[in-house]
Amino acid sequence: MRFSPVIALFAVAAAALGLAAAPPTAPAPSASPRSGAEPVLEHCLVSVLKEAKVPAREGGVLIDLLVREGDSIKAGDVIAKIDDSQPQFERRKAKAEHDQAVAKASSDVDVRFAVASELVAAAEYEKAQLSNDRLQGSVTRVELDRLELNERKAELQIEQAELERKMTALAADSKQVEVDAAENAIERRTITAPLEGTIVQVFPHQGEWMQPGDPLARVVQTDRLRVEGYVDSSRWNPETVRDRPVTVDVVFADNRTESFPGRIVFTSPLVDSGGDYRVWAEVENRRIGDSTQWLLRAGQSATMTIHSSQAPLAPVTR
Repeated sequence: MRFSPVIALFAVAAAALGLAAAPPTAPAPSASPRSGAEPVLEHCLVSVLKEAKVPAREGGVLIDLLVREGDSIKAGDVIAKIDDSQPQFERRKAKAEHDQAVAKASSDVDVRFAVASELVAAAEYEKAQLSNDRLQGSVTRVELDRLELNERKAELQIEQAELERKMTALAADSKQVEVDAAENAIERRTITAPLEGTIVQVFPHQGEWMQPGDPLARVVQTDRLRVEGYVDSSRWNPETVRDRPVTVDVVFADNRTESFPGRIVFTSPLVDSGGDYRVWAEVENRRIGDSTQWLLRAGQSATMTIHSSQAPLAPVTR
């Protein structure tokens, strides 16, 4: 037992030498959030990009309702018609008055008659003046003054005829404005779709009275949708995600996943209390086979991958 301290001392020394001879172990690499990983945003919301409640622009009875919920329409398609019988009558009346004014303005009969009258009056005055020059007193001074006045009157009648012709032309222009106003009133009673999309709600029934501003139908754009999510501001700056392409993945009821291409079009200048900022992308939708139904729908939850490593796309012009 008296040798145990020595043995212990030798054991400690050997252990120290063994540790010194062993090669150093390399430290484990630390994971960096900026190591090139692309932002993957979970639980993004798919929403409508454009929608419109189409209003009645004029009052009247709804005589035609040409759409129903679920119909796909294009911009400019007629969706409803309001009774336009009154503006149709007003248009016919204005058109007839316009045609009458145009015909009168195009005629120069009054001007030519005034010119002919002036020539006759001038000839009469000249003849009387020559007769009086040959034989003084053959024509009284009063008669000469009357003939001279008739010539002057005929000259003024030419100016008056020309003025009336101009006024008739202006009246024709005024009647054309009335025709245009009546045609506009007719057009405003034909309701067209302001954008391409799907009718999701129809408000009135055919035969109801519509007031100006009453909604007729709600149209939502379906070929392009918005996907909105939040980016961690401590990991990705806005310039690394702005205008970048994205891939949006949506899981459907049969557990299949569909992907949709798009691009970031908005990055919020505000950071919320959790350190995230809002972004949203415009995404191209596609139809289910050959049907009129669309795969992606507003209200769905999606996962959006922002391809921040790729070059930004050209800004969208609107």
